[in-house]
Amino acid sequence: MKFPHIQYSYALTLVLGLFACNTSEKKKEQGPTSPLELEVVDSLVVDELEPLVMDDHMASLGYYLLRNTKSRQPLLVDEKGTVIKEFDILHDGPDGIGSFGTGYRLLDDSRWVAQNLMTGYHIFDYQGKKIKELPAERAGLFSISIYSNRTTFTPYVKKFGGQTENYIIGEEPNAFDHKEISAEELGPKFYSLAETIFNYDIEKEKQEMITTFPEVWEPRANERFVGQAFPLVAINRKTMEMALLPTVGNQLFIYDYMGEAPILIDTVRLTHRHRPDEAREVDLNAERWSDDYPLFTDLRVFGDGYLVGFYTRIPSDVIKELRAKSEEYYKLPEFQEANDQYAKPYYIYVKDGEQIGVIDKLPVHGVVDFADEDGVLFVNDNGDPEIERDYNVFYKIRIKE
Repeated sequence: MKFPHIQYSYALTLVLGLFACNTSEKKKEQGPTSPLELEVVDSLVVDELEPLVMDDHMASLGYYLLRNTKSRQPLLVDEKGTVIKEFDILHDGPDGIGSFGTGYRLLDDSRWVAQNLMTGYHIFDYQGKKIKELPAERAGLFSISIYSNRTTFTPYVKKFGGQTENYIIGEEPNAFDHKEISAEELGPKFYSLAETIFNYDIEKEKQEMITTFPEVWEPRANERFVGQAFPLVAINRKTMEMALLPTVGNQLFIYDYMGEAPILIDTVRLTHRHRPDEAREVDLNAERWSDDYPLFTDLRVFGDGYLVGFYTRIPSDVIKELRAKSEEYYKLPEFQEANDQYAKPYYIYVKDGEQIGVIDKLPVHGVVDFADEDGVLFVNDNGDPEIERDYNVFYKIRIKE
């Protein structure tokens, strides 16, 4: 009569043992390249017909700054999705910035900033009146980059020396003379001369160039030329921590920017199964059209950490096959098919000076549009919606605790 009890106990032991193994295996799955668990916690719905993108959000102000993708007009929206004001600024009048509005960011409770692609930055109040214009300080116009879901600058407020000071930090690839400082001619020496990251003092109307290619960045340290690799920059407006990301390689640099100059506090090694371990050296004699290196294309503050993004690209051998069919291979339907198959977005999450995990797939349809200091990731499903609708939706996503 005791045997059934023994068999039952043995079976229970097996179940517990298997459960313990599964738990152990789950723990082993955690690591820098493990997928992060994401969850949709809410959404922002804006009753506008035209597709919108999100340029900024500050929960402390209760404001969003959205941008119409067709007219590029900025909209001020509250936390409930109500449009407070649509700013009429894309003109040449006293309160206009011209027709090339490319990005809009919040500064404080009374001012926001608009960027004109050609002329620089414009400071406005929330009634739409222009307060100040800050011209872009450039050595010329050598290249232009426009991002659909990302701005290249961030206004911020810093308390320094008992005073409150206002700045704009950002990327300016035209800050130096590309003819005088030629990447192709200088090779690795280019990285010690080219400066593209600026800090603009709004009150003094003075721009200062700051750290661009750190000396400990592997290609610079080993004197390898890997292309221009102009860095992306982001700043946490709460902690005054700054992140710098050369678009080539696998290093993220984190700085303390509480003082007058940024101080390097962490160098994070980034890794992903779709990224090579080492930055490729550029062959100046090779055809650039076949390059399939996955450049970093995105850097955002995400809670107390950072979100680093890149796209995989069509393999060079596939491009060569398409180019054999036509010099205008990018117009072929086969090119679009290859792009859909190979060009995928991936994200790496960094926190506390180390890589925490990766995002290979979003839990909802759409693209990453914004991330804020409160740890909310906004996914935009408006440009190419899964379901046609006459309003805009931004899904709010968090990392599961």
